[in-house]
Amino acid sequence: MKAFFHQLFLIVVYGGIIQGIFIVLLLNNREVKKGRSNFFLSILLLSLTFSIAHIRFAGAVLTHISTQVYSIGDPTFYLIAPLLWFYASELTGKRMEWKWQLLLHFLPFLLIIFCSLSFRSVNSERFHWLLNQYHRVMIICFWITLVIQFSWYQLLVRRRLIVYQAQIEQEVSNTENVSISWIRFFMMVFVLINLLFLFSLFAAIHLRDLSWLPAASALFFSLSIFAIGYKGILQKEVFQKGEEPISRDIKSTAPLAAKEKPDQSRLDQLLDYMEVNKPYLDSELTLTALAKGLNITRSQLSQLINEGTGDNFYDFVNKYRIEQVKKLMADPAMNHFNMLGLALEAGFKSKSTFNLIFKRFTGLTPSEYKKNLSS
Repeated sequence: MKAFFHQLFLIVVYGGIIQGIFIVLLLNNREVKKGRSNFFLSILLLSLTFSIAHIRFAGAVLTHISTQVYSIGDPTFYLIAPLLWFYASELTGKRMEWKWQLLLHFLPFLLIIFCSLSFRSVNSERFHWLLNQYHRVMIICFWITLVIQFSWYQLLVRRRLIVYQAQIEQEVSNTENVSISWIRFFMMVFVLINLLFLFSLFAAIHLRDLSWLPAASALFFSLSIFAIGYKGILQKEVFQKGEEPISRDIKSTAPLAAKEKPDQSRLDQLLDYMEVNKPYLDSELTLTALAKGLNITRSQLSQLINEGTGDNFYDFVNKYRIEQVKKLMADPAMNHFNMLGLALEAGFKSKSTFNLIFKRFTGLTPSEYKKNLSS
């Protein structure tokens, strides 16, 4: 039985390494047209892959060079949280400018490497005696710093998600593949990794035998790659290159926005365009595309919708889609369509989103509404 679990462990770990490399290559394939978020996701997955390989193979190497390298922990652990922040920022429209200040995020990683490579070269018996005496303290400090770093970056990502939740509904009319639920799932994986680090800290303080810890970390990282790899490929950036997210005070309410006086002629132009051209039938409709059709800027259109209707872009478009579904339900020629077919005809992309929005705007499920319509 022990041999079976060992073989299973090796399959998962080696599978994680192979899949990590495969997904990194896939993310950077020329046919995959994605933004800079893919670059940071690639580096993040590469770091996890390298950590697994380091844990799995470094032991034998360190045995031969232990007199040159002072090992207190895997330095690549300190890359994970900053890269998580960079990826989440890029995916949600916050561009990471290439400035020297970005290097500060990697200072702990560089510091661990410096300590590992330089401490053994110090020509002092007293210094080496202190290293041996306080080696366990150094390991504990390594894990404490790592947990603090991870927790801080998770807080930054959480704050970013609050802003993004408001921005995304100002830009897209369908949130499939750009949904905040993906980043929440992504965050949950890294919360679990942080719990692993927290448990490692507990083990470093209270347990003497830590030989099992590297294997547990490698296994967990492999499972993390399986969890986030392919799903990450499907995600797309909402805000394309050269676009800035539309800012809006997330504390503002629709009634307050509606009190402001919009440009009535432009509002009439917008409403006429929606009725005549029916752009809402395009499931990929965005604020940018609608603004281009009206020959106005994204900011002007967003302000017009917010002030003229009291809605954000997402609700504004989906109200038209709901009305279109109602018309289709009342049309005898559409009786052969099921609910999903009607939803797709009106511009929705999934049945779950359609059901949720229909209930929110009408107070009834689509089936209940159609039943009332028939009676």
